[in-house]
Amino acid sequence: MTESNLPAAQPDISRAATDTEKLVVLTRLLSAYPCRTPSDFRLVRPAYMQALEDVGQWALFEAERRINQNSLGHAFMPSPSELRAEIDRVMGPFRERERRAAEERRRYTWEDDKPRALPAPKGNPNAVANWRARRNAEKAAAAVKSAGAPVDQALFADKNERMTRTAADAVSNFMARQDRRHDALRSESGTETGHDDG
Repeated sequence: MTESNLPAAQPDISRAATDTEKLVVLTRLLSAYPCRTPSDFRLVRPAYMQALEDVGQWALFEAERRINQNSLGHAFMPSPSELRAEIDRVMGPFRERERRAAEERRRYTWEDDKPRALPAPKGNPNAVANWRARRNAEKAAAAVKSAGAPVDQALFADKNERMTRTAADAVSNFMARQDRRHDALRSESGTETGHDDG
């Protein structure tokens, strides 16, 4: 879901739908669409009301509008789960935006839940100073960690050579290693064959 899926004017998605509003929508849908299985609405009403728990007023009316515009692809009264699925589809972009906002908040919050004081020309000087002190402490900790990790010379003996070699050199070295490997395998199989012949 992208931001372009959201309506231009922000609807009030926080207002919960009342039972009366839910029944109004269900009545309109029942009047407009035939049921796939004939049944008394009094028997299926609890299932619809369960499916519509915790839905917002705007999402309910928007789902009704989309159903009337053939979003379900059939001309029957939607089942309780189909109606709820359509409401969830309507709310999808909003939930994705809320998830992204929560992720941004999490990203820009320190472990102690205090917001990061990003340096700005017209910011709070104390907050900027705290941010800089914390950043410098992190840099110092990273420097100590990198300085304290010894490089295993057995693994990286050719580090300087690797840093200067070109892609063609790397391919050439790889091909040479493969040729040596194949030669070794051929000589082993040739030796075994020689024993079998003798």
